Amino acid sequence: MAMYQGRYSWDGRKTDEREPISWFPGAYDITIVNLTEEDNTISYMWPYVCVFTNTGSGYSVSANPERFAKRICEDFGLKIEKVLWAEQATAGTADFEIVTFHRRGQLGEQTFYSMKRRKPLPNEVSFLRKHLSLREEVGDSHWQ
Repeated sequence: MAMYQGRYSWDGRKTDEREPISWFPGAYDITIVNLTEEDNTISYMWPYVCVFTNTGSGYSVSANPERFAKRICEDFGLKIEKVLWAEQATAGTADFEIVTFHRRGQLGEQTFYSMKRRKPLPNEVSFLRKHLSLREEVGDSHWQ
């Protein structure tokens, strides 16, 4: 079950003590799913999944999604390492790239992460297809 589904946007200005995701406005459609709500008898490596899709409006976080992911985590009370991040290339399709963050160090209040991108595993594809409305035009051969 989705704990959030909607458009997440920012104006590129600093309005509180936090820096904006970018100094340019942008917007992404995001869906955040809490897997523990579906089955709390399983211990998940990533209990949350966040699917984010560029709306084409403003700044793209694709090149460096760390600040975007940190802000999503702050706003929704998540831990960045406990979220499976799936970037959807085009809304409504099964064209995903998985982004994972691993903690590398900390300096004062600032935590640093390394980021890796990869194709989704078959079970991840199955999950994403189950929880999102996807066009049927993309077949299983896309994942091989």
